[in-house]
Amino acid sequence: MKALVTGVTGFAGSYLSQKLLDVGYEVVGLARTKKHMSNKIRFIPCEITDEITLRQVLKTEKPSEIFHLAGSAFVPLTYKEPKQTYNTIVNGTLSLYEALRSLDLSSKVLYVGSAAVYGEGVGAPFKETDLMQPNNPYAGAKACADLLSDQYARTYKMNIVRVRPFNHTGPGQSPEFVCSSFARQIAEIEIGAIDAIHVGNINVKRDFLDVRDVVEAYYLLMKNGVSGEVYNVSSQYAVSVSELLDILSRKSKAKSLEIKVDEEKFRANETLVKVGDSSKIREKIGWKPVRDLEQTMVDLLEYWRGHHAGKEG
Repeated sequence: MKALVTGVTGFAGSYLSQKLLDVGYEVVGLARTKKHMSNKIRFIPCEITDEITLRQVLKTEKPSEIFHLAGSAFVPLTYKEPKQTYNTIVNGTLSLYEALRSLDLSSKVLYVGSAAVYGEGVGAPFKETDLMQPNNPYAGAKACADLLSDQYARTYKMNIVRVRPFNHTGPGQSPEFVCSSFARQIAEIEIGAIDAIHVGNINVKRDFLDVRDVVEAYYLLMKNGVSGEVYNVSSQYAVSVSELLDILSRKSKAKSLEIKVDEEKFRANETLVKVGDSSKIREKIGWKPVRDLEQTMVDLLEYWRGHHAGKEG
C-alpha cells in the first residue's frame, strides 16, 4: 500500500508517517523543505499550491491513499499573515483536488481539518452537525477547505473523508504551542537557563489528546471512514491549561517554579471552554484515545530534557 502524506515534516505528519511505516506502507512525503525524518520516507519537495508539480507527483506515484495535512497550525501567526494562511490551506487543498481530478485517480483522501472551525464554545461539546463559526484566519481557512472537501466529494464523487481534530500534543511539538512551551521552559529552569515560566491565559479549558492517539484515528478513518462524512477526534473532556501546568510542575526537578503572566501571550477572541463530542468516530470507526494525558506531559517534559542535554553535549 502506498500513501502520500502532505505536510509530512509537521508535528502530526511525522507521527503519522512513522505509524504508516510501522504497518508496512510505502510512504511518499510532500513538504516545502526536508527536515529530519526516516530515510524510509521518499521525500519530494513541493509547495502544496503548485498544481503542476502535484499533478506530476500523483501521475508518477499513483498513491492509494492521501493524507492531506499541509498548512500551518500556529494561530497567532495567521493573524499577521491571513492572505498566506488562506492561500496555503484553501488554494493548496483546491490544487490537490484539481490535480487528482485531472488525472482521474481514485485515491482516497483524508482531509485533516480542525476543531477551530466551530469558533466560540459555551461548554457544551461540539458535534459534527454544529455550524462552523470560525473566529480567526486559521479557523476561517480550515472552514473553507472543509467545505471545499465536502463539495468535491458531492459534486465530483471524489473519495474524501474529513476529520476535525481537537488540541493534541506530545514529544516533538513546537514550543510555540502551550504544553510544549511549558515543558521546554521547565526543562530550561532545571538547568538554570531561565528563572521563570512565562504563561498566557491558563484559565481556558481545552480538549487535549496525545498526538499518537490522533494519528491512530487518522489511520482508522482512512481504512473505514465514509466518503463525504466528517468526524470529530476528541477526548470529550475539557481540562484547564492551569491543570496541565500543574502536572508538569509536579514532575519538575526544580526546587521552585516562578510563574509570570505575559499579556502578549493572550489571544484575541479566545474561546474559554472548548470540548468535542467524538461519539461518531467511537461508534462508527471503533476509535478511542488510550493514552493518559499525565503520561503525555511526562513524555513531553522528558523530550525537552533530552533536547537540552543533547545541546549541552
